[in-house]
Amino acid sequence: MKKFYNYTFRAVCIYLVILIVSVFFTAKSNVQVFDRNVLNSNISKEFNTLQLLDKNKHGICLVEKEELLFKETEKIEEREKNIIEEKILEAKPTPTPIPTPEPTPIATPVPQKPSYVYVQTVDTTNFPIISTASGNVSHYGHDCYGCTSGKTATGYDISDGRIYYTDPTYGSVRIVAAGWEYPYGTILRMSNSSTAPIIAIVLDRGGSIGSGKKYFLDLLTESNASAYSAGVKYNMTIEVLRMGY
Repeated sequence: MKKFYNYTFRAVCIYLVILIVSVFFTAKSNVQVFDRNVLNSNISKEFNTLQLLDKNKHGICLVEKEELLFKETEKIEEREKNIIEEKILEAKPTPTPIPTPEPTPIATPVPQKPSYVYVQTVDTTNFPIISTASGNVSHYGHDCYGCTSGKTATGYDISDGRIYYTDPTYGSVRIVAAGWEYPYGTILRMSNSSTAPIIAIVLDRGGSIGSGKKYFLDLLTESNASAYSAGVKYNMTIEVLRMGY
């Protein structure tokens, strides 16, 4: 019996030893498998990371290449566009410059002066002479300061420079200012050795004109300047052809 127990004890011890060894090797194997799995996992992660980096790098390179290609394409298109525009400009005929016509000078209208020419000259050679006098004849213009207001004493308008009056009997006659000895409408014929006869009608008055005054008559001219130019006609013979109207 004791022997049996000894064998049993030995068998249990051997079993325990075998169990312990088995557990040790199993645990070690599991640890190695775990370590290997962990290592494989880490390697796989690193590989995947490297692949991802490689892909990203490759993708960045592709993007950069696409951008460069796009820029190059734009440059080529711009160059082609410029070439086409240059060809179009060369093909277009150069427009001939149209000469600008010189502006036609606008003629400044010359104010029409009233006609001083006789409308009708009546030959008074054979007309009867009522009376005769002699004296100096001066001249005045419608613009003479203090002389006229653009009208004669009879109201005849001379503001436009007219110096003639149309009489129904004597035709176109000169206007003259005289003293009170000659009523308005009197027809006078004035002449001297150096002056052609002038037929005039009394339509105006003057304070320093008349018989016994410095000037016997004052003959109307186109302007005061013309009056100064005409001066004074001395020793004129004045013949009365008609006394008043």
